[in-house]
Amino acid sequence: MSRRFGELAAADPSPRAVAVASLAETLTRAVALGDEEAARVVHEAIGQLLGLTSAPEGRASSRRR
Repeated sequence: MSRRFGELAAADPSPRAVAVASLAETLTRAVALGDEEAARVVHEAIGQLLGLTSAPEGRASSRRR
């Protein structure tokens, strides 16, 4: 199978990338349904999988205006 110029070869995603993609879909559904608690939990899980630390509670709530 030949590729054309500029076309990238498909790569198998890592298990972590698959999990993050699945959680991103779940986050999208939670937001669409207005479930803020579920969205917060899923958002935090994505951050932990990506190795990000969560912001202090007061700082995160100050951005909502």
